[in-house]
Amino acid sequence: MQCWRILLIGIGLLACSPMLWAQEVTIATEFSDSNAKAYSTQMQHWQLLLQSAPQLQVKYVHVAMQRGFELLTQSGYCTINKLKTTERAARWLYSARPLNVSPSLRLITLGQSEPGTITGEVQAAPDGVDLQNWLRHPARRKIGITAGSSYGPVIDQLIKSRPNQFYLVHGQDVTLKLWQMLKRGRIDAIMDYPVRIDHLRQVQQDNTTYTALPLQGLPLYLEGFVVCNREAHGQQLMQYIDELMAQPQVQQRLVASYRQYFTDAQWQQLQPYLQQTFSAAF
Repeated sequence: MQCWRILLIGIGLLACSPMLWAQEVTIATEFSDSNAKAYSTQMQHWQLLLQSAPQLQVKYVHVAMQRGFELLTQSGYCTINKLKTTERAARWLYSARPLNVSPSLRLITLGQSEPGTITGEVQAAPDGVDLQNWLRHPARRKIGITAGSSYGPVIDQLIKSRPNQFYLVHGQDVTLKLWQMLKRGRIDAIMDYPVRIDHLRQVQQDNTTYTALPLQGLPLYLEGFVVCNREAHGQQLMQYIDELMAQPQVQQRLVASYRQYFTDAQWQQLQPYLQQTFSAAF
């Protein structure tokens, strides 16, 4: 009888252990297996996190962004590098710290479209491009965007007010699809990160030139979080992820990786935020 009691207590302790639940997670990503190399920049900070979690068993599903959020209704599913919005935060569980910190989106157009700009690099502009004004001249201009994605409150509102000038692309590998559409002249611009476009060009040995311009009204940086289901399993997974991201060595690796995305001046501006958010790294 005593043995049975000990066994039952042991089972109960295991059932309550966060580590038992946190050992398995399924991550929804927006790229296909065949194009995983081209999208490796989107996974690098998650891979840095996993270096401190060798016991975490991770599976991946490759789906459209909208489908990825739908999967969060199921236990054990998470997604990564997602902006936090009021609507999303009400439904899903967000990590305490961002997994990814990068400069705000740039307006990507082909060639050297502005006098004095340097093709293929982030361009300096006092106030950035007024996107609403850019869409008016000429009024037929179209920008390709990812269906189901948030681009921040300023651009999200503009998309709602001028839906005919934003071309929504669904499915997997959207960044690659948008880049190909831009090269073929089907759209006039995309909103993305130069580091990601450069990586696509490198992987595909693509010499197409482009111009990347800052957008007016956007913050210095954007945060991409880990997002999970709000049920018990998701809460335990997120507790474990938050504990990992509180570790000094993890924060140091993440902050060192963020450096590649910012100019010297931007990096200096970012220091107060980094020191507050990733204090264990300093």
